[in-house]
Amino acid sequence: MNLTPKEQKLLNSIQQGMDEPGCGWLHELDPFNNSKVCAGVLSSLISKNLVESIQDEESKDCYWITLK
Repeated sequence: MNLTPKEQKLLNSIQQGMDEPGCGWLHELDPFNNSKVCAGVLSSLISKNLVESIQDEESKDCYWITLK
């Protein structure tokens, strides 16, 4: 599958993970230091069925990201 450089950068960050490989909070994994850019790239990775995002119920601004 062809990925853009930004998609690959975020995917690499998710693969490295936060506390363990393949998962973490989006704001901790954001390699762009720009939440809007990161959200757009994440949306693209989700549409390509590479990652899954779950919104935290307590803090609606936090998303847990995992590789599929």
